[in-house]
Amino acid sequence: MSVFAGCMDARNMISIKEIDCPSCEKANGIEVFEKDSLTVGESSCTQCGYFIPDGVHLIKFIAEDEY
Repeated sequence: MSVFAGCMDARNMISIKEIDCPSCEKANGIEVFEKDSLTVGESSCTQCGYFIPDGVHLIKFIAEDEY
């Protein structure tokens, strides 16, 4: 079982991504927290206030070339 000891740690890790706002297109305008391909908490644009809700797939909000 020691072979899989780090698996749960990696799965529970939250990554932080900065993405361009899909509304006003400000570069790196939204800082998003992501776990298991879902957003964690609400994230909003620093310029226009556009927000990404909690618990959604981030890919819906970003361009293909950014992901």
